[in-house]
Amino acid sequence: MNTAFEQLRHRRKQGMRPGLKFFIRTPLTVALVFAILHGCAYMQPDSTVEPGFKPASRVAGPLANARQPINAPSIRARSAIMIDAQSGKTLYEKNADESLPVASTQKLLTAMEVIAEGGLEQDVQVTIWDQLQPPTKLGLIAGTSHRRLDLLGAMLVSSANDAASALANAADGSYGEFISRMNARAERLGAKHSIFLNPHGLDMPGQHSTARDAAIIAYHAYRIPLIRHFAAQEMIPFSYGDGRTVLLENTNMLLWNRPAYFNGLKSGFTIEGGKCLIASAKHDGREILIVLLGSTQEEVFRDAKHLFRWYEKQVKTNATGDAAPAR
Repeated sequence: MNTAFEQLRHRRKQGMRPGLKFFIRTPLTVALVFAILHGCAYMQPDSTVEPGFKPASRVAGPLANARQPINAPSIRARSAIMIDAQSGKTLYEKNADESLPVASTQKLLTAMEVIAEGGLEQDVQVTIWDQLQPPTKLGLIAGTSHRRLDLLGAMLVSSANDAASALANAADGSYGEFISRMNARAERLGAKHSIFLNPHGLDMPGQHSTARDAAIIAYHAYRIPLIRHFAAQEMIPFSYGDGRTVLLENTNMLLWNRPAYFNGLKSGFTIEGGKCLIASAKHDGREILIVLLGSTQEEVFRDAKHLFRWYEKQVKTNATGDAAPAR
């Protein structure tokens, strides 16, 4: 296992993207990876937030008088918001109510619906519709079956669109009914300015959300231990029916940074939406959520780090001890 992991890290240090799949070629490696990664799927996340539904009335509310925090960094993202993951209080925002695509970050909502409907240990049969979904994907083959929990992990870690499609198609009722339940869930949570038309976030006419709505959804997704677990994994194993096992790499590059302040949640990209990111971070007992929409691959992760460092600096220099840097 160490060899596989070290090869992947070495390639990253050289600036080489390993891609969606990293194949495990030895039986010993397979056994060790599954024992360490797959066996702890229900491990409780390292967080002080309380699981369960929270009232949405004050989550990601507008900053008072629409005034921006002092000395906030300039960021590339077209729209952004940062909130306290515990209280839901807005700490920073930029065009947070602009209607935009949110790309694969909407898979957090898909995951919430899948988990709520249950049956995670049951098998899901892949359809031809699932197989034909555009990349990024696992390369699922119509007629094959996979455990719902494994597809959920693949969707959250490697952003596999065919896995998201298979989960939606295998849910109670039709694919369309699953999408309807997604939208109803978003509205119940307080994300009232969004329309979701698919489970994976690929561009579709009429599909849109906002940074504020994305933060509201993330605030509640962050309270689900299984989402927190998968969103925090740098890699997870995935097995195919033909005996192949691969390591799927997380698309959230912040997880590879040290010190490991960033610990989730989801990144995404589409042609219309650009690079999008919902990032969670924890340090010194404080937890925040950052949403960045309409950015670039080169700048989105850098901007998340800039916002986090600015927030930490504000906390340290706040004479009152109030963790909110907004003025």
